[in-house]
Amino acid sequence: MARCCRVLFVLSLMIAMGEHLLQAADRPNLSGFWTLDLKAPEASSMDALLEAQGIPMIMRKVMDTMSMTQDIAQTDKTLTIKFNTALFGNQTLPLILDGGTHILDIEKLGKIEFRSVWDKNGTSIVTTMKPATQDNQKPVWTSWRYLKDEGGTLIVDHLLTFDDGRKLTGKRVFRKP
Repeated sequence: MARCCRVLFVLSLMIAMGEHLLQAADRPNLSGFWTLDLKAPEASSMDALLEAQGIPMIMRKVMDTMSMTQDIAQTDKTLTIKFNTALFGNQTLPLILDGGTHILDIEKLGKIEFRSVWDKNGTSIVTTMKPATQDNQKPVWTSWRYLKDEGGTLIVDHLLTFDDGRKLTGKRVFRKP
């Protein structure tokens, strides 16, 4: 009887691991070099989100219209995004895709609490972070990263949710050159 239970346990473990491996294999791979498409019709301004962070108007306008590239490397457990802009230079955002909370010390931004995980469908990477705003609220900034156009377009949807229920949105569209 004990041997039968061990065999069933091992089989159930193998099935569970197999399902996990299949889910990971079905997930899209966001790796590659991406360029921000400032003229994409589906994109929307990030101005309101940046204003909520206390960024002055002239800086917001520059940030909302400047070119940006992202060089993304994805593994089963991480998504490493190397950003490049004229204003901020090169920055690296290493996301750990385990759903746990991690504190990242990002140059020019300081320490920010991040949490990243695949959505329940395995099609988007969902990242939440908790920045401080100029009115001392602690909103939750959620980003969804997903592919469209057979992997040729990377969409990053942004949602900033405040303690008082207000919500601000923005969308960035990146394309492979």
